[in-house]
Amino acid sequence: MTGKVTDLVAHAVGKHQVPEFKTKQREGCFYGWVIVTICIFAKIFKVQGQNNVMSYTVPHLLEDFELSHAELGGLFSAATIMAGMVQPVLGRAMDHFGGRVCIPAMQVSICLTLAAFAAWQRPEHRFLLRVEVVGVFFFLRMLSLGAGEIFPNACVQQWFRRRRGRAVGVVFTFQWLGNAIFGTMIAGIVAEYSWHTAAALGAICNLMLAPVSALVLRRSPEACGLLPDGYATIPEDEEIALKEPNERAEPTEQTDVTKFWAHFVFTFFYAVMFGGCDFYMVEMVSEAAGNGVVSVSLHIFAPFALASSLSVPCVGELMDAYCSRKKWLPSALLGLAGFLTAAVTMWLPFVHNWFAAVLYAVVRGITSGIFQSLLSAGLCFAALGVGRQEIGRILGYNTLCTLVGTGVGPFFYGTCRDLLGTFRTSLWLSGIPPLLLGMFFCNSIYADPPELFHCCGWKPISSCDRSDGSRDDRLAEGGRSV
Repeated sequence: MTGKVTDLVAHAVGKHQVPEFKTKQREGCFYGWVIVTICIFAKIFKVQGQNNVMSYTVPHLLEDFELSHAELGGLFSAATIMAGMVQPVLGRAMDHFGGRVCIPAMQVSICLTLAAFAAWQRPEHRFLLRVEVVGVFFFLRMLSLGAGEIFPNACVQQWFRRRRGRAVGVVFTFQWLGNAIFGTMIAGIVAEYSWHTAAALGAICNLMLAPVSALVLRRSPEACGLLPDGYATIPEDEEIALKEPNERAEPTEQTDVTKFWAHFVFTFFYAVMFGGCDFYMVEMVSEAAGNGVVSVSLHIFAPFALASSLSVPCVGELMDAYCSRKKWLPSALLGLAGFLTAAVTMWLPFVHNWFAAVLYAVVRGITSGIFQSLLSAGLCFAALGVGRQEIGRILGYNTLCTLVGTGVGPFFYGTCRDLLGTFRTSLWLSGIPPLLLGMFFCNSIYADPPELFHCCGWKPISSCDRSDGSRDDRLAEGGRSV
């Protein structure tokens, strides 16, 4: 076994002599931070397919195409659910081809989609209009909320192990800051010029980024003769990780995705609420506070982005520092996110002034930071033993739940608005599932250790014999000791 580890280390560092197993940092800037920078730009400039930015365009689409809330919400939901079905395939493509191929291809595809969106005009036939709405939103959602999240998040995880929380925090911090800036700019362009102009500018930006991404990105640190996190040698406690089954891209070694059913369900309901709220945010705030009292871009989306950009690195540092010793930390954070999600969703109908709007945005930003770090970026899945070589597949399934949720959300809220004449009832009802999920995750903290490991997807190796007949006390997922 020691000989196999020695061979792996020698191959990874590209030397015939095996270095000492000590935690030694390579001098100079680690190239992984260059990868992080490219991923940040990739996530910022796909912003026009996100719900919070789409909310600036929705009132114009309703007017220009003469659609009702229920009709637009239904078509949007159908397109988003269809886009969600593609996400596991995109995740597998990321695992197979790597970020250097997938991210530039995504940016070129976003460019073509936004160019078609910018040139979009209302057809005479109603049926053709519905087909076009579904087609345009299918590609926008598949690329922006799907590939635009899976590819950069998985790429970052390929380059970091011990510091993946910090790397994820940097990516999401600058992504949210970029969203706050560019979201406000897009809102101004839509108001001053048109949504066609905003889409055309987005297409140009993505076209310019594609060749840069293809030139700079690399699949993994091993492809450059480096090691994850910028180490010059392998730390002693990374020996087991080198031979983890989950680090091999063999189909027979793949992690069972059903282990994460509770996480996927939480992702779905989170996306239902905030996807639907963002889609109709302008009208929800107008219903609660009246026209002109609260600025959605200034009082909600900008503070929300700033709060998210601060909470994500905090969660990442917590995961890096304590998750290996405090196995309950992901469940505790998810439980907190469930309670906060329920609270802010039920609170939205009571946002009557700018102060309440800012407070709503800050609390929701904290919730988003937890959700984005643990589930969207995959820190929770990595903590539960998912290896670098298959993180794209797990993120693909999680993104499937995200897109299905964001597809159901606008249809649910739009239909309730048309039937009941208000958003209030639908907001109160949608706050119940995350409250129950928060209770579930919190309850798992106080469960007996076997129950806690089972509900979180952990399985002791001690319950299984090794090939040589001996037994081990380490956990099967991640090689950690109990």
